[in-house]
Amino acid sequence: MTKPEVQEHAKVIRNPGVEEDRLLSSHTSGTTGSGLVFYETVTAEKERWAVWWRYRAWHGLTQDMWCGYFGGRSVVPLRQSAPPFWRLNYPARQILFSGYHLSPTTAGAYLDALDKYSPPWLHGYPSLLSLIASYLLERGKSLKRTPTVVTTGAENLLPQQKQLMEKAFGCPVRQHYGQAESVANISECPDGHLHVDEDFSLVEFLPVDEQSDVYKIVGTNWSNPAFPLIRYDTGDHVRLPTERPSCQMSGRVVESIDGRKEDYVVLPSGVRLGRLDHIFKDLTQVREAQICQPERKTIIFKIVKREGYGPEDERRLLDEACKRLGREVAIRVEYVSFLKRSRTGKLRFVVSEVS
Repeated sequence: MTKPEVQEHAKVIRNPGVEEDRLLSSHTSGTTGSGLVFYETVTAEKERWAVWWRYRAWHGLTQDMWCGYFGGRSVVPLRQSAPPFWRLNYPARQILFSGYHLSPTTAGAYLDALDKYSPPWLHGYPSLLSLIASYLLERGKSLKRTPTVVTTGAENLLPQQKQLMEKAFGCPVRQHYGQAESVANISECPDGHLHVDEDFSLVEFLPVDEQSDVYKIVGTNWSNPAFPLIRYDTGDHVRLPTERPSCQMSGRVVESIDGRKEDYVVLPSGVRLGRLDHIFKDLTQVREAQICQPERKTIIFKIVKREGYGPEDERRLLDEACKRLGREVAIRVEYVSFLKRSRTGKLRFVVSEVS
């Protein structure tokens, strides 16, 4: 099952035997920018968070530890030009840092905040955390308190990003792969091996083609009878090891997660933004999307429309784009019938020609 097929047939996939007042509405966008809205049971949500916290517990993390979070949430108005560029979430023990204000001119304020709050754990998108790491190294500084661990998700962790962060933060950097659909989960252990969480879902690795050593991640959800996804193609890819490394942890091991590689969008102010799929999170009438940046002051959204897409969808798209990109760039929308894929069938979400 592909995401477009699930989008088209969501009403018949939805299990009428589970009463709606017992369900939670969930949604995802993925790297293609195509939104998927579905229902899940409370138990399914709990089990997903349980497997995520099991992975965190492997690295000594507990729910009462403060975390410096660098993700895609809009926690500060975009027009704000002076710190604080963060907010404190006391119940969840989080310092939520805005990814939309991080630039060479504001980096000092971010580093001062990290020293002030000294979170023992950093988590977020590798594109943002590696930027923080680069600013730290450029200034010849180290944090007053070395984090216990840095954990990453939502994007593919590139080797150069991992190396940069470990050098700057002086601690291990571990990655995790999962999604709201809960059809596959892969967690990195303390020894640095990527383990399939075999008790969470049924995960298959199917070769992209006969010549390739890249495999598609296809999963079956075990925990959500309200919206059963069977042999669901996540659109993401992995490489598998030639032999299983020696490790005390059980389960199959993945050599590397090969999906979700995204470029940055560079704003005129020098701010570099990654992981902009949040723009499309609720735009379910967008089948696919791609962000192109031919030069620093121009952003082009290439959109493949679904049936029912109308002027209101375009208005919401432009509103969400302006909220994150500001008014300093010219934003255009181009409608196309298809988007060009890579050799492995992946769609680059951001195509930038800006150095």
